[in-house]
Amino acid sequence: MKWFKKSLIRRIGLVLSAFVIGSTLLYGLFSVQMLYTFFAANSESALLKDARLIATEIDSTFEKNSVIVEQMKTNQDFLQVLAEIKSQSEKRTHPLFFRVTQSLQAIKASDANLNLAFVAIAAANDLITSDAAFDSAPGYQMSERDWFKETIAAGQTTITKPYIDLVTQELVVSITTPISTDKQTLGALGIDVRVSDIYQLMNSHQIGSNGQTLLINKDGGIFYRPEQAPDAKITAANLDSSLNDFGSAIFSGNSGVVNVANKGNPFYLAYVPTEKSNWIVATVIPRSEVLAPLYQFIGINGLLFLLLVVIIGLFIRSLTSLISKPLATIAAAIDSFSHDDTPINLPAGFYARADEIGVLANCLHQTSRRILENIAAIEQHNTTLNQEIKNRKAIQMQLEMSLALLAGAEEGVFILDQNFSCIYHNAACPQIVGLADADVVNINLRESHLLIDENVIAQLASHERFSGEISHTPAGASALTLFLKISQVMTAEGCYYIGNISDLTLKKQIEKKLNDLKYVDPLTGLPNRLFLDQEATALIAADKSQTASHALILINIADFRIINEAHGFDFGNAIIIELAERLSKSVSSQDFLARLNNDEFGIFKTQLQSPEQLYLETLALSKDLSADLFINNQSFIIETNIGISLYPSDASSYLRLFKTATTALNNVIEDQFSSLAFYNQHINNLSLHKYEIQQQLRNALVNNEFRLYYQPQFDIRDHRIVGIEALIRWFSPRGMIPPDHFIAIAEESNLILPIGEWVLLSAGHFGKRLYDLGYPIPIAINLTKLQFKLPYIKDIITAMLQQTGLPAELLELEITERTLMDNEKECEEVLTTFNKAKIPVAIDDFGTGYSSLSYLKKFTVDKIKIDRAFIKDIPDHDDGAIAKVIIELAENFNLQVIAEGVETAEQIAFLKKNQCHLAQGYYYAKPLSEEELLVFLKTAKIGTAATSPLPKIK
Repeated sequence: MKWFKKSLIRRIGLVLSAFVIGSTLLYGLFSVQMLYTFFAANSESALLKDARLIATEIDSTFEKNSVIVEQMKTNQDFLQVLAEIKSQSEKRTHPLFFRVTQSLQAIKASDANLNLAFVAIAAANDLITSDAAFDSAPGYQMSERDWFKETIAAGQTTITKPYIDLVTQELVVSITTPISTDKQTLGALGIDVRVSDIYQLMNSHQIGSNGQTLLINKDGGIFYRPEQAPDAKITAANLDSSLNDFGSAIFSGNSGVVNVANKGNPFYLAYVPTEKSNWIVATVIPRSEVLAPLYQFIGINGLLFLLLVVIIGLFIRSLTSLISKPLATIAAAIDSFSHDDTPINLPAGFYARADEIGVLANCLHQTSRRILENIAAIEQHNTTLNQEIKNRKAIQMQLEMSLALLAGAEEGVFILDQNFSCIYHNAACPQIVGLADADVVNINLRESHLLIDENVIAQLASHERFSGEISHTPAGASALTLFLKISQVMTAEGCYYIGNISDLTLKKQIEKKLNDLKYVDPLTGLPNRLFLDQEATALIAADKSQTASHALILINIADFRIINEAHGFDFGNAIIIELAERLSKSVSSQDFLARLNNDEFGIFKTQLQSPEQLYLETLALSKDLSADLFINNQSFIIETNIGISLYPSDASSYLRLFKTATTALNNVIEDQFSSLAFYNQHINNLSLHKYEIQQQLRNALVNNEFRLYYQPQFDIRDHRIVGIEALIRWFSPRGMIPPDHFIAIAEESNLILPIGEWVLLSAGHFGKRLYDLGYPIPIAINLTKLQFKLPYIKDIITAMLQQTGLPAELLELEITERTLMDNEKECEEVLTTFNKAKIPVAIDDFGTGYSSLSYLKKFTVDKIKIDRAFIKDIPDHDDGAIAKVIIELAENFNLQVIAEGVETAEQIAFLKKNQCHLAQGYYYAKPLSEEELLVFLKTAKIGTAATSPLPKIK
């Protein structure tokens, strides 16, 4: 025991030996159990896999043969002899006998595994087989044969039990199917498969070295085993006694594996039922063959275990002599070193060793020398360190004095760590941001959104500093303007931020007051003239190419001096204030409004749409300013004068623009009949003209001033009228106004919508009138871009057709190319809707717009109209090249084409030559009123081909 206690290596070796031996034993037991489970499971899986493979091959054989039997049921010759042969004597005399025999021979020849093909005739009690010479013996009772009984009992294609075939005298199984009618059984069709072929299939499979395969009948007999020859009586064989206990599992219809014992020898048996026969495939292998690798593994590992025990014992003994004794010597030397100041010295043999003992001996010797050297160095270092401490105390005193100075500074000073948490601040810092001193300590400025935001962080990340004004609103106080300066400082300990803040709020308030004194009118609070001059000058100066469109509007209060003299300056000031409020509500955020002097205001409008739109807006502004004012409970009306100048048409600089606007204002003051005027007289007159037209259009519908005229459209081949186009005319009190003088204005003011609805409804009523009079003529109606919108156009067309009763196919809608291109997606939906409703659509004035081939492919249109501009000069000044291209284009897209503005016989001849068959124009007829058209239709004889040109109405 003393030997054991004195050596740590011996103790470790003994414990290690016990651990290794115990671990090895546990490993061996665990490995044997795992390997046993592995080999058993793997063997069962492989055995079951082999059984399934054999069962699949048997099923495949019978599946293939079952298909042949099913195909025999479709042979009309087989079915006919079954129905017609009533006795054995009729079999060979039947006209189909030889053809049936040949068919059966062909079936037998199609597969080498087939033993016989036959037709069993129930009424004749006989068979027709692939052996043409076979005849049943006298007294043969087919109905008593087991295979026939099984077939009839199954009622479908079945596989019989093995039996001796009377024709071939071989052991076979039959694949048969019954043939019957509603009243009787006619017989059966079938083929025979040799049992020897099945045996051959089973013999082709070897299970391990000593395993075997079995084929068991589902009624209990063993149909095949390797040592057994084919026998007609095998179906009577019983299961081995070793399988009796597993009969219920084997015949359950499921697959599985069982452990069986035969004469004391254990076996694994896998069983798989076949799907196409009454057999169960079984594969058997001895358990000893399965576990043979395990027994071999146990023997080898036992020998290795004994060898391991011997090696461990020798290893422990060697370690004791090589390590324990030298370690004891080294320990004694270390103990001696601890009592004196001499280096460690060991036997020379220790230093010469190349193993760990040699390394340890050399290290201890060097370490002892270094320890002695370090002791001397430490004593010297202590002297230096004492001096450093004195120096740091002096620096600490200076730092405390600096912090005391910062604490009394008016600016807020703070230091943040790398996460923006405050680690120092002076007294002014919390006072400026409106927080208590305790709330600022350790506060994270980024998370609390105090002074630090993402912009500041981004600047610090890119430039390592930030300097600028920020806004800060303390709790319960007004917003402050602060100046923040913060810099990033890198030290050995990490990243820090040093910053300072100062309050600029009072300074900004003073600056704003000074700015207001300079740029704001004190009475109204509006910008003054200086502000307007600077802003407008800057905008115009920035427009180097003069592509922008601006306007300067000057507004003057008429007779304001008299108002002041009559009512006093306070009253006049009240008028100025009220007028300023009205102007402020009238101008947009993009415009500049200013009070220029005592009674004059200016508006600098940017991004003008058109002079006409500006005229309407200014007219509305003038009306607003002329509304009653209520001052001191007194109603008062003022008049204003407005002068307008446009940039860049009237002036190219702001100084010039102000002068021209002043001239326009002075013109208004001098002209007592107008309250506003443009500097440009032409724009003045044009705006007034459009305004007057708009006002008259509003009354035209109410006063019934519009009329529809209709121009016939002809087929130039036989001069038949094929349609009419509705054209609007305006008979105002001043006379007839052409459509091109008011349609565009109506579109600008949206008045085209009610006018268009009137046109649709009036034309629809007249079209229905023509239809009722026996003239089913399509009527074409023009639509504008504003009308061609969903769901408006769909609803208005549907309402018109319902209200007038006009058939949809007699309505034709005309639109321009620009209408299509302005909103392709919506137009495509509208055109699809009209196409489904069978309402044809024509493109008017084709060739004058985009004339894009892509939209002819994309949009559902029926007709294109050649604009009169491409027809009028044919043939004198135009060879008609463009017209030809349009006609060919329409033909390629399978569209109708009609020419407008046809006036001469030469133009008719040109259209005929180039296959344009439709035309309208003064050559045939001018636009006619309803009554004129009715007379014209009587002359035209609608529906018959004319032999000569129709009479023209000029």
